[in-house]
Amino acid sequence: MATKKTVKKETAPAKKTAAKTAVKAAPKAAKEMPKAVKAPKTVKIIPVKTDDPEENIKRFAKTSLAMNFVKAHNGSWNHADWLNFLRELEEKGYFPIDTDRVGLILEDKKKAFFAK
Repeated sequence: MATKKTVKKETAPAKKTAAKTAVKAAPKAAKEMPKAVKAPKTVKIIPVKTDDPEENIKRFAKTSLAMNFVKAHNGSWNHADWLNFLRELEEKGYFPIDTDRVGLILEDKKKAFFAK
C-alpha cells in the first residue's frame, strides 16, 4: 500500500490574505503616528526705541538698511528718495538720529556697492 504525501503549496489566496492584513494594519499605524507639530507663529521684531541719537545711529549701522537702500536705488538717489528713507527710519524707531551721519553711512555703502 502506497501512502499519499500531502504537499502544502503557497497559493495566491495566501498572498491576498497578507495584502489584506497590511491594508487593515495601515489605519491602525496611522493612528499610532504622532500628530503633526504646528510651526511656531511668526514673531514680529519690534525695535527698541531710544531717545539717544548716538544709540540710534549705532543700532542703524548694525543693520542692512543702508545697503538695501543703496542697492534698491542702484547707487543713485534723489532728495525725495532720501526723505522717504528718513521717514522709513523714523517708522522703524531709529529717531532721533543724526541724519548727517546716516548720509555718511549711505555714502560708504555706495562706495562698497560700486567697488563690487
